[in-house]
This record gives sequence, C-alpha cells and structure tokens, in this order.
Amino acid sequence: MLTAFFAARHASHEEIVAPAGIATTRRSPTGFTPGDAVPFFSHSWITPRGHTPVAHCSVISALPSGDLLAVWYGGSREGAADVALFTSRLPSASNSWTMPVKALDRAAAQDELDRRIKKIGNAVIFPDRTGSLWMVYVSVTVGGWSGAALNIKTSQDEGRTWSHSRRLTLNPLLNFGSLVRNRPIYANDGRIGLPVYHETALKFPQVLWLTPGPTGSVREYRMRSLPSETGLIQPALVPLDHDRVLMMLRDRSDGRRLHTAYSNDNGWTWSEAAPSGLPNSDSAIDALRLRDGRILLVYNDASSGRENLRLAVSDNNGRSWQPGAIIEAEVHEEFSYPYLLEDSRGRIHLTYTWHRQRIKHVEFNLAWLDRRAVAETASLQ
Repeated sequence: MLTAFFAARHASHEEIVAPAGIATTRRSPTGFTPGDAVPFFSHSWITPRGHTPVAHCSVISALPSGDLLAVWYGGSREGAADVALFTSRLPSASNSWTMPVKALDRAAAQDELDRRIKKIGNAVIFPDRTGSLWMVYVSVTVGGWSGAALNIKTSQDEGRTWSHSRRLTLNPLLNFGSLVRNRPIYANDGRIGLPVYHETALKFPQVLWLTPGPTGSVREYRMRSLPSETGLIQPALVPLDHDRVLMMLRDRSDGRRLHTAYSNDNGWTWSEAAPSGLPNSDSAIDALRLRDGRILLVYNDASSGRENLRLAVSDNNGRSWQPGAIIEAEVHEEFSYPYLLEDSRGRIHLTYTWHRQRIKHVEFNLAWLDRRAVAETASLQ
C-alpha cells in the first residue's frame, strides 16, 4: 500500500501547472483523393513464421521519412529471461516489413542500467518535436509485473540505433509498479503526456508528463495519477477539442466493462471513470481520433476471452459507439493488444497479437471502415 501511495504522488523535477493546450488531429475539410472513395483493405505479417515462440504487445510509429516502425517483445513465453524487444520497418515505398532486428534484450538492459534485470516487457515508441524517437519500456528486477520499472531509450536515426537506457525514478520508496502500453498526447508547451498504469498493491491509471531536453534527453518529469480508479489500467488517451481529452480504460474488476473518463484541462485532472456500455474481457484496447474528427476504437467484443477483435466508431467524443468490422474471430484462439495509427495519406494501420505467436498488420481506409460499419449495423437490426 505504501508503494501505491508514493507512486500516486511522487514527482521529480516537475512542472506544476496544467498544459495550456494539446495537439489534436487536424480535420480534413474536403476529404481525401478520389482513390480514397474506393474501399481498401490489406494485411501482412510483421513477424516471420517461427521467429520466436511468443510475440506480443506491438506498437507502431510513423517516422519523418514516411516509414513505419514497429516494436514488440518476443521470446519463449511472456516474462521469460530470453524475451527481447524487436523492431521492424515498413518502408514508405514497400508492402513488406523488414526482417526483425533485436533492439534490446535482458542482458543488454542489465548492462545499460547497471542493475540486475530479471526480464523485460511492454514497450512503446513515439517521436518528440525535436526529431528524436523515444522508446519507453518495462523492466523487472524482482517478482512479476507488479515489480516493474520504466526506462527510456532514444534514437536520432529513426530507430536504427538507440541510446543507453535511463531508468526513471517514479517512486522514492521502492521505485516499482509502473508499466506502459499506449501512445502519448502532446502539450503545446512541449511536454509529453504518456499514459501509464500502476500494478503494485492497488491497480490504477496514471499519466507521466515528460519534458524533453536536447537530443533525446529528459529535462524533467511528473506523475499524475487517478488513484481512486482501482481496477482500471492501461489508459488510452484521445485528444478532443476545447482542452478536452478522453481516457479509455481496461477493466480488471468483475464488472468487465470498458470505462471512460474525461479531462477538461488537457489531461491534467480527470472525471470519475464510468462504464462505456462496451464489454471488456480484462484485455488491452486502443482508441484513435481520425482526421475526420471521429474516434476509432479496437477491442475484444466479449466479457471473457480474446477470441475476436472488433472495431467501433464514435462521432460524439466517446459517449456512444457504432459497431464496426470484426477483424478476427476464431474459437479458442487469441487476438489481443491492438494498436492503431493513421498515416499522412489517411490510411489506418492496425497491429495486434495473433495467436500469441505472431504480430499481424492490417491497413484500410475510411471507405472500407464505413462500408463495413453500415453492414454491421444492418446485421444487428
């Protein structure tokens, strides 16, 4: 309990004021090119067959060159000592992902952090405004995921090489319990609001506010928590208009419902979380604001199990949802930990864990999304 108390309140060299504004998705006033009116859908594999026995927790980022970069962890099983973080690149002029490259393993993390590392896990990658690419990843020195700490690496060459790891001190007592899963929001003053969550004693969502320094350094950081929201983890943040931010949350309680909370001060303070009306099987979700202003959600449409992966769309800032396409459905299999991205052409990219064995990538446009949403709605009437 003491660990959770300190984690909820500790800050290091921090700003003490709320952000004045958050970067939101630019709406497209006239739509896209005529070719975008034609539904498009394709799929590909990021991990080759048999690359590692288990592959999980993928994230993708758009790069200045136009390439996409993916990161995930793979090994003999989740939490094993042989788990490593891998990256793969989708060149802008290609339809095929490059062969995976090992970005970090347990031994390298142990050497860089100068401490015993038992295992590594979840990682996210995202750019800052200076051109640096950030990787924030989980390491564990003792115990399970409740003993996790967060670490940062940065890259100046779009993820081809990475700096040494820096461990963040988020808890002055034992400094463990924080994990990461989803993309950040960006304040107009340069700060980055990274959604994280705490898993020691109490489980609750947090936002880690990072202030970048020169060349990928961290100038200061502060943790903001929602400690009253116990049982809700892995927050996904969606910037809205007029200083508002939507938070969507995985539910580890017996209720098994996706929850939502709202901020009216750019992600600094939050309303109480409330059930969204959608089920959640204690599984990760992702949500993304599209360039047309709507919110796209991907989730497991079930109160137990991860046997399907479904899209939903909201045109009222997450207050209600229209059912969309079912991306995967197969009894006794797993499709999980989805991640969304909309590229500069308006194409939507989705990566996810497939059967716990591989990372799959699908790409589609708004015309395909809307056609499938109409079909799903009709089938429910």
